[in-house]
Amino acid sequence: MALLCFLMGCCLLVSPLTRADTINIPAFAQGSVGTHTQYFRERDGVLVLSEAQQRFAAGPLTTGSSNSISLGISVDPVWMTFTVSNTAQFAKAYRLSVETPWIDYIDTWLIQDGIVKKRITGGDAYAFDKRPMAYRYYAFEYAYPPGLTQVIMRVETKGPMALPVQFNSVNHAIARDINSGYQYGALYGIMVALALYNLVLYFFVRRREYGLYGLYLLGFVINSLSYTGQLHTIITYDFGAYFQDWLDIFLMITYSVAGLHFARTLLQTKDYAPVLDKIVLRTTLYIPLGMLAGFAFNHLFFSMVLAFLLNTCFVVLFIAMGVKALQAKKPFALIFILSSVTAAICITVSTLAVAGILVPYNDYTFKAIEVGMTFEAILLASILGSQFRVAQVDKIMAQKYACTDPLTQLNNRRGFQELTSPIVERIINTKADVAVVLIDIDLFKNINDVYGHQVGDEVLKKVAAAIKLACRKQDVCARWGGEEFIVFLPNSSQSIAVEQAEKVRRAIEVTHFSDLNIALSLTASLGVAGTHKAKFQQQAIQANSIEALINHADKALYDAKQSGKNRVIVAS
Repeated sequence: MALLCFLMGCCLLVSPLTRADTINIPAFAQGSVGTHTQYFRERDGVLVLSEAQQRFAAGPLTTGSSNSISLGISVDPVWMTFTVSNTAQFAKAYRLSVETPWIDYIDTWLIQDGIVKKRITGGDAYAFDKRPMAYRYYAFEYAYPPGLTQVIMRVETKGPMALPVQFNSVNHAIARDINSGYQYGALYGIMVALALYNLVLYFFVRRREYGLYGLYLLGFVINSLSYTGQLHTIITYDFGAYFQDWLDIFLMITYSVAGLHFARTLLQTKDYAPVLDKIVLRTTLYIPLGMLAGFAFNHLFFSMVLAFLLNTCFVVLFIAMGVKALQAKKPFALIFILSSVTAAICITVSTLAVAGILVPYNDYTFKAIEVGMTFEAILLASILGSQFRVAQVDKIMAQKYACTDPLTQLNNRRGFQELTSPIVERIINTKADVAVVLIDIDLFKNINDVYGHQVGDEVLKKVAAAIKLACRKQDVCARWGGEEFIVFLPNSSQSIAVEQAEKVRRAIEVTHFSDLNIALSLTASLGVAGTHKAKFQQQAIQANSIEALINHADKALYDAKQSGKNRVIVAS
């Protein structure tokens, strides 16, 4: 769509000067009348109907070469005509619609036997309730009587003069509307769902790319609703003839700017492509400022050209950032390039279709932009989903390493506290027993002095493994510091803790170190403190009772060391 102005100009070079065909109904049930239409530009002032009829009779005229007649941006008004021949014996109702919502003024005259039977005036310059019918395009329904009816239309707009005129029987028109509603509903539904999900995700994880992605998709959906005319079935306030034109081009800013910042944030282009990153920043700043200046001076054409330039830069810079990311070997770069190139191709297809060049205009080519953007949105969502999973795994690993002793792979003090805190709360609420055991390797300093710290580390690993193997599944083991370990025993009285401590002591005592090529016999001293009938020192367990248990177990450990080592002592 960003290349619309250039493509429409090219279309003039290929428009032949031939005679249009008559549309025979009811044989012609539905379709576009572009190739049946003759037209001329109103270059020498405003014409009235009689003057236009003389001009049609005098020629020469241009005949449409495709389904959509496209003439450029801010061009002279155009007069068009085609003839409807009803070969039936009774009137046939048909709907005529110009499926470009931003056309400002459209007048249609229906003429039979030289007499004007009806004049229909509309366009987006009119409030919705003043249009020929409640429809997102200029449209009206008319029962064409048997014989010939000449249709003459005058079209004026400052926006792109793209005129895909549809002529359908009423039944076909209604079926087409229903089908189009389902298609748009599916496309918009996917994008809105992805947008809302990522906006919610942003509020939880506070990652900019999720918020920008959500804004990018919502911006595109609103912009699409605007330039397809659906938004203006609601927002049709009488703010002047060019309200919709201004709204359409400024809505381009929302998704273009959010989309470019999303891409540079996701791909982190600042780290490896600083020049391209600056170009993106300046593009998203200077072009919108220029559009605002055009609005301030009421220069629609200037702002419109900048809007198309911004849209073109959006497509080109998206692909450029993907290529740079691929060169920098960034993850997901290939998927990003595939998504952006697919969207660019679909935008080009839709633009060429509306411009009437190379690609036939129909419901599917007109919706190619939405299809391409939906496909892009799904691929980009897969990138964000993969990135989120990676981030979650990294977070889990970081939390694990923060709570784990890197040498013995037991919990460290932080891990011990995080694991035991919720257990202590349950013990307090249920009035259960609890105990702790402190373990210290006897004469460990001698091992380091004689064999070195590397052997000492291996000894610590083996002792940690022995402790973990001797403990029960519900017990929490941790390295408390140096050669000291701790075991937390939930739902265990002091007497049960003594039995478990003895198991640990024996497990350490029988540990073999033959694989270290040293003759080593190792023992440990243990101190135990616990509750009896859910009480410690005649007091019910409180939140700070665990710290008191550890202090008493530490004193008991000291007594075990002083009284000969390799034994279990219970706190008095």
